[in-house]
Parts: sequence; C-alpha cells; structure tokens
Amino acid sequence: MRIPAYPVVIAAVLGAGLVLWQNSASSRGGVSAPAGAAAATLSPLQRTLKASGDWLSDVGRVLVRRGDIASQNEALQLRVADLEGQNARLSRLRRENVELRKLLEMPKVAGGRSLAAEIISYDASDFARRVTLNIGSRAGVAPKDVVYCAQGLVGQVTQVAPLTCVVTLLIDREGRAGAMTARTFAKGVIRGTGERICKLSYLDFNADVREGDLVTTSGLLVGRGAIFPKGMIIGRVVKVEKDKTYSRHEADIEPAVPFDQLSAVWVRVNAAEERRSKGAEEKEK
Repeated sequence: MRIPAYPVVIAAVLGAGLVLWQNSASSRGGVSAPAGAAAATLSPLQRTLKASGDWLSDVGRVLVRRGDIASQNEALQLRVADLEGQNARLSRLRRENVELRKLLEMPKVAGGRSLAAEIISYDASDFARRVTLNIGSRAGVAPKDVVYCAQGLVGQVTQVAPLTCVVTLLIDREGRAGAMTARTFAKGVIRGTGERICKLSYLDFNADVREGDLVTTSGLLVGRGAIFPKGMIIGRVVKVEKDKTYSRHEADIEPAVPFDQLSAVWVRVNAAEERRSKGAEEKEK
C-alpha cells in the first residue's frame, strides 16, 4: 500500500516555513507567533515541574540534615533548661538578699543577743512545721531561744547541735505563745494548727475582740515554752468564734510572717544564758 506523497510534502513545506519564520523573528530580536504560543502553553507546566523539583530538593536536604537538626534541638532545649535554672537561682538569691537587708535594718529585740541565721531546710508534714538554721550551740544558741524576722514572731529553738539548730514554727501544732490584742489588750494563748491559720484561745468570754485586730505577744509565759518579748507582732484576727454553751471564746489569726517564703531570721540568744556566760568569763579572768 503506497502512502500518498503530498502529505509528506505539505508537512515538509510547513516545517520549513516555520523554521524560516522563527529565524526571521530571531534576526529582529523577537519570537515567532507559533513559538510564543507554544511557550505560553507549556509555561504553567514548566513552573509546576520546577516547584516540584525544588520541593523534592528541600525534602532531600532536610532528610540528610535530620540528625543535625535533632541534635541542635536537643542542645537548645538543654540551654533553655539551664537558663531557667539560673533565673530561678538568681530570683532566690534576690529574695534572700532582700530578707537579709530587712533583718539588718530592723531594730533588735531588747535583752540578750540577736544572731542572724539562714534557713537551710524546711520540714513541712501533717504533724510538723519546722526549719533548720545554719547556727548552733557554738554560736551560743540554746533551746527556747526566740526566733523572729522583720514581719514578726517566727517561733522558738527546740533542738540544738554544734553547728545547726531546729526551730519549731509558731504555726506548728506544738507552737504556743502568750498573746494579746493591740486594741483592747485582751489576752489569750496563740496555738499553731499545722496550717496557715493559728488559734487565739483562752480569751475571756466578754473580751472585745474583732476582725482586723492586731495581735502581739503578751510577754507572759505559756507552759514550758519560751518567754517571748512583749510586743512582737503575731498577726491579725480574721474570724471570731463564741460558744455560749461552753463559754468558749476563740479567734482565728492569720500570721504576719510568710512562713513559706522565709530565707533568713534572727535568733535571740537567751538573756539569762548570756548573763551566766559573762559571769563565767569574769571568774576565769
């Protein structure tokens, strides 16, 4: 079967014409209409193929550098954790510095000697609220010495070692102190509850005690505890309770001391012990 020659001839003539058209347009610095139409048609496809190639190239680079990125991320996380730790330490040191400045600026309690001490541990359980200080018997500390800070009464020393001592806080269940209201001088006994709020008990049933009253130490001995100097701030009345059936009159007291934020305190070395030590020194001389 013979293929007609004229289609081939026509195709050859058209091809030659297109070539001559393109050469003529190129010589004038332009593009022939067929070439421009072909470029316009294929341009979106070219852009799509190029974008796909770039994306595949980026994915390849990410996969190759995946291990480096993971190690850099881990290093950054460690750096962030270290900076957070440094910030926490600086904040703690700033609070301790402020507390120490307050201690140095406040007037000392009359009688005995006042020794500055830092809290090195805090014991908070269901049964106890105690702290350990960094001074002990070698510095002259003894059981029943009074402990206080800029805000008010903290507690008393209950255990002593050569270099440390344990302080039972006022909010401890065994905490006790003679107390009175600053407004009417109504006297009672402050008892710790193991929680933030203390109880002012043994008030006279007809005593004038109101919410907002300031409560201070009365200077009276309670049981076998320490004798707290008169006038040390304890806190304020937040609730008053009266029970006519049992003639009971009590008040809830919110302490002025922020026990959970303490970092430094004063220890008032017992005045009687100081007098005995001075007498012993004079005898030795």
